[in-house]
Amino acid sequence: MLKPGYKTTELAVTVLASIGFLAAALAGDLSPHWAAIATSISAGAYALSRGLAKLYPPKDAPPPVTPPAPPAA
Repeated sequence: MLKPGYKTTELAVTVLASIGFLAAALAGDLSPHWAAIATSISAGAYALSRGLAKLYPPKDAPPPVTPPAPPAA
């Protein structure tokens, strides 16, 4: 079954990387320009990984549940 995005390792890595880029920029070890680029790339990679996970769900995942049709009037 597909986990919600906030429960994935990808999100944790993305958040920690963003914090690391921010810390490096604040410490003067990394230009704020490059920190913003690195954070954007990290966020884009996260979005891509979630999209691929939803596009190709695990084979053992149950079929999606469709809501029942409303009763006819």
